[in-house]
Order: sequence, then C-alpha cells, then structure tokens
Amino acid sequence: MENNDRYSGPATVIRSYMNAFLVECPRCKHCATVSKGQSFDKADAKLTCQNCNYSEHATQLVRYNAIVKRACDNCGKAIEAKIPNNKEQIKELNLSCPHCGIVRSYKPRNIAYNLFYKNSGPGDPVFNLPLWFQAEIRGTLFWAYNREHLNEIKNYVIAKLRERQTLMYTTMVERLPDFITTAKNRSLVIKTIDKLLRK
Repeated sequence: MENNDRYSGPATVIRSYMNAFLVECPRCKHCATVSKGQSFDKADAKLTCQNCNYSEHATQLVRYNAIVKRACDNCGKAIEAKIPNNKEQIKELNLSCPHCGIVRSYKPRNIAYNLFYKNSGPGDPVFNLPLWFQAEIRGTLFWAYNREHLNEIKNYVIAKLRERQTLMYTTMVERLPDFITTAKNRSLVIKTIDKLLRK
C-alpha cells in the first residue's frame, strides 16, 4: 500500500482467497498447502507438504455407504442392509433375507461422503486441517487462509481512512470482526500478523 493513511485494496470477497490454503501438515506439523481450482468442486484439491513431501488428493477422502432397502421377492418382508466406508462403489451385493433365508443379488444405492481430519479450530474446507496462520488476539482467535489473505487484512488494519471499494457487495475487509478493525487493537493486530508472516 503506497499511502498508509488510505486503504486502496481490491474489492475482493472471502472466496477470492480460497484457491490455496496454508495448513499444518498432518505428518510433520510443518506448513503445507492445500490447492484447489476456481470451481466449487473440491475433487481437484490436493494437499502438498514441501517439508516431508507428503501429498494427498481430495479423491482419497471419498467414501461410499452401500445401501439396500427393499422387499424380499420371495416372502415380501423388508430387507435392509448397509455396507459402510467403502473406497469404491459397490455394484452388486449378495444378501440373504433375514426372514426366509433366500439369497438374492441386489444393486445397492451408493451414497458418497467425504472423510475429514479431526480439528476443532479453523481449517481448510477440503481436508479440515488446522490453518497455518492463526493466533489469539485478546482472547479471540484470528486466522487467515494464506499470505495474500493475511497481507490484505494487514493493509486494511494499517489504514486510517477506509473507504468502500464498491457499492455492489460487501467486501472481505468490510466483513472483518471488530476486534481486528478497532483502532485500539491496531498495533497488536499488526504485530500478530507480522509474527505470523515470519512463521
């Protein structure tokens, strides 16, 4: 920013910073990157750690529950079966009726879902790994997705004059919580951001 008194950043929204996320590697706990394309689809996302060379694709997190729910063609009573946590779709299941014992082949309904890492704090939307840039400021958690996101927040906090960049929508910086934008926290927020950028 050329003039610290006036904010002149881009009129971005939070989604503008959601193509790459700096996270804690699940293996070595160093900084890793979750990268994804512009689309809402997370299937192309990938986790890469430069420190330990660990990598993981979002497709590896997809699991399927194979479900059969129908009436037995022999006795007419209900048959219900669920085979959970399959890495691939199941095309056919041989099941015996719990009532009459007859064995039939069924085509199950495969319901897809994604696995996530366990994380109680802010994480990326694909793997749910802890964000690399996070710190506590006066008892409230501060976080950012990546360096670009963090630097834009810093540019906004430094500025004493914060004019709207567009009237068409609310920008990312205009949605920042009060504990980040209030003047009394300015020096502490900037100090925290600088410390995070040195990680």
